[in-house]
Amino acid sequence: MIQKCFGILLCMLVLMVGYAPAFGQDSIIAVADRWMPYNGRAGTRDEGYAVEILRAIFEPMGHHVEYREMPWNRAVDDVLEGKADILIGSLKSDMSKYIFPQETLGRDSLCFYTNQPDWKFTGPESLAGFRIGLVKGYIYRDWVLELLELSPGQFHIMHGDEPVVRLLGMLKDDRIQVIPGNKAVVDYYLKALGLRDDIHLAGCYDDTKDEYLYFALSPADPERSKQLGIALDKGVSLMRKTGQLNHLLIKYGLKDWVQLR
Repeated sequence: MIQKCFGILLCMLVLMVGYAPAFGQDSIIAVADRWMPYNGRAGTRDEGYAVEILRAIFEPMGHHVEYREMPWNRAVDDVLEGKADILIGSLKSDMSKYIFPQETLGRDSLCFYTNQPDWKFTGPESLAGFRIGLVKGYIYRDWVLELLELSPGQFHIMHGDEPVVRLLGMLKDDRIQVIPGNKAVVDYYLKALGLRDDIHLAGCYDDTKDEYLYFALSPADPERSKQLGIALDKGVSLMRKTGQLNHLLIKYGLKDWVQLR
């Protein structure tokens, strides 16, 4: 039954070629640092659901999706400069220079994790006295950045590859006591690294409005990026209607964020 459904979906995606825009190049380059379950190790079975969405949409249309792992700041620069087409997992509020599709990659829930079993996050004031880990180049809520500016010595800024994994290691070793992070990402790594008994969810920030993650498209070639965005919106919508998106998310232990709303 699953094979039949995928076969139908593949046929529908191939039919999209007839009215899909021409991108002008055979390869579509997507970049980001490793941030599961959105994007993982390139070339593996579990590349992350964002990478799998790109492959499911563009490869039946005859385009090669090249996914490259790199530090976040370099990924940002490559997309802004036109060396890559798509940045995986950007907030719309990140940088107004990007071109964004309508479809999202899910909600960005900011939660706080600690090695202190009895501590609970109740607001910015509850972070006083703790050493906090952040990732260089990641976009945090404005109030977190204000705390960083007021008290830089309270924070450890992580650079380089797999920053979330390394921050969790520091948290386990009590070199820091708190990290804020995307709930889907931190929960994934806690399970993968076997740290769920050592590191605890202390609560989440109650945003006044929901923040969502996106594929951010390069501003270097606006027309190409606009056409990529159109194809992404049509493709994700089709995957949702046929059930392939939900099937893909189940593989990563997730549910469709639109259906949840």
